[in-house]
Amino acid sequence: MSQKNDLNWFITHKKRVEVALLALILLVNATANSFVVLMETSSSAMQSWEPWVWEFSSMLALAALLLPLAWWTDRLPLQFRQPGRQLQHHLIGVMVFTATHILLMVGIRQATYHLFDGHYQFDWSFQNLLYELAKDFRIYLLFVALFELYRFVVRRWRGEASQLSNPPDETSSSSRYLQQVLVKMLNQEFLIRLEDVSFIRTAGNYQELYVNGRAYPLRITQTALLQQLDPQRFVKINRSEIINLLLVSEFRRRQGRDAELQLQDGTTLQVHRNYIDTIPESLRVINPAEV
Repeated sequence: MSQKNDLNWFITHKKRVEVALLALILLVNATANSFVVLMETSSSAMQSWEPWVWEFSSMLALAALLLPLAWWTDRLPLQFRQPGRQLQHHLIGVMVFTATHILLMVGIRQATYHLFDGHYQFDWSFQNLLYELAKDFRIYLLFVALFELYRFVVRRWRGEASQLSNPPDETSSSSRYLQQVLVKMLNQEFLIRLEDVSFIRTAGNYQELYVNGRAYPLRITQTALLQQLDPQRFVKINRSEIINLLLVSEFRRRQGRDAELQLQDGTTLQVHRNYIDTIPESLRVINPAEV
C-alpha cells in the first residue's frame, strides 16, 4: 500500500483509529497497575477483585474525561505566546480534571462494591486529596503532550499550510489579498494557490483549505483569514465554511430559505439562509427551480 493510500485510509478511519489507540493505552495501563497492586497486597485480607475495581474505575473515569480534554487542548494549544494566560487556563483545567476524575471514580467504585455487597469508603483527607491531585496533574500533562504530539504528526503527514514569510511581489490589483500558502508535508514543501482552493472549513484553531479533495490545515482564525481573502472570489456560506465562487458549478434552493451549492469537484455544501445574499445573482440563476 502506497503512502497516499495509507493517508487516505487513515483520514477515512481517523476517529476509529484515535478511539482504538486511546482505549489500548488505558486498558494496558489499568491492567498493568491492577497486577502490581494485586501483588503488593497479596498477603492482606483484601479481596482479589478489589485492585481491579480500583484501577478500572479510574480508567473509566479517565476515559470519560479524554474527549473534553481533547476539545480543551484543541482550543488552547501549547504555544510560547501569553505563557501566563496559558498557565492560568491549564491550572484551571487541572483542578476541574482532578475533581471530576475523583467524583466519577468514587461513584463507580461505590456502585461496584454495592454489587458485591461491600462498602467502599474513599479517603477524603487533605493528604490523600493532595496525592490524587499530584497523580492527576501528571496524567493531565501526559495527555496534553500526547495530544499535541499526535496533532503535530498528523498535520505534517496530511500537510500543514502556513503563510509565506516573504510573499512574491504581485503587480495585479488583487496583490493585497492572500495569493498562496506554503504546505509542509513530511520532508516535502510545495505551494498552493488560493485560486485552486475550492472551499475552506473551520476546524478548531485551524482553517482547512480543500484542494482536489485534500484538506491542508492553516493555523488562523476564520475572521483573520476572511480579511486576507479576495471578497470577489471567496464568500462565507455558513458559520464554518467559505467557498471559492469561481469553482461553483450549481446553486439549488431547498425547502424553507436554505440552499446548497455544488462545486466543480462534486462537493455539495449547505448555504445557510443568512448567507444566501452573499451569493452573486449570476450564480443563483444557474438552477432557478426551487425545491
